[in-house]
Amino acid sequence: MPSLLALAAAAAIWSTWDRLTSLGAGAFTTLSPASQVNEALRHQPRAHLDDVYGFRSGGTAELHSVRYADVVASFANGGADVVAMVDADGSVAWRDEKANLAYLGRERFGMAPCPIALWCADGRQFARLRAVLTALFRREDAFNSADAAAYGRLVSDLYQGPGGKGALLARMERDLAGAPRARQRILAWQIRVERDRAEAGEDYEIRLGDGEPRRLRARYDLVRDGERWVFAAGL
Repeated sequence: MPSLLALAAAAAIWSTWDRLTSLGAGAFTTLSPASQVNEALRHQPRAHLDDVYGFRSGGTAELHSVRYADVVASFANGGADVVAMVDADGSVAWRDEKANLAYLGRERFGMAPCPIALWCADGRQFARLRAVLTALFRREDAFNSADAAAYGRLVSDLYQGPGGKGALLARMERDLAGAPRARQRILAWQIRVERDRAEAGEDYEIRLGDGEPRRLRARYDLVRDGERWVFAAGL
C-alpha cells in the first residue's frame, strides 16, 4: 500500500509539473531581458571549475558565496554579452595540494536562453580567474623544480624591479642553484582582476632541506600578455 500511495503522489506531481513551472517562468518573463539576466545570476551562488591546473591534468576549484555586481548586458542574435564583477570564496585543489581562494574580478562571458533558469552562462564567467591561476601554478612549479628557465617564460619583459627582467632572472638562477633543496606549498590565494591587470596575495609554506616549514606571504602584480598572464612585479 505505501508503494501505491507513493506512485499516486508522484503521478499527481508529474501531471501538474508543467503548469507549476510555467507559472514560475511566466512571472520571470514579465521582467526585462536585462533584469532576467540579473535574476538568473543571483540564483547562481556556487560554481565548480574543472581542470584548473591545466594540461588536462586535473585540478578543481569549488566556489561558494558567488556574487555578481555591476552587471551590464548587451543583447544580440538571441543571446547576451555580459560584463560583471564576480566576487567569490572557495578553494582550489591540484596534485597533492589544496588552498583557500578569495576572488574579485571583472569577467566577460556570454549567456543564452535556457529552460527553467531562462538565461544560462556559457561557462566563461571565470575565464580570467582560470588564466591567473595558471600563472600562479606555473610559478610554484618553477620554484619547486628549481627551473630558472621556466621563470623566464612567466615574467613580463617590462618587469618592474631593480634591473628589470634580466636582473631578476639572473638572481633567480643564482638562488635556485645555490640554495638547499626548497619546496613551497600554497595555503591561500587572494586574487583581484581588473581588465588587463591582476593582483595576487599568496600565503605559503616553505621548507628548506630538512628544516621546519615556515609560513610566509607574497604579493604579485600580473599583466595580461595576449591570452596568458605574466608577472610584472613581486617575484
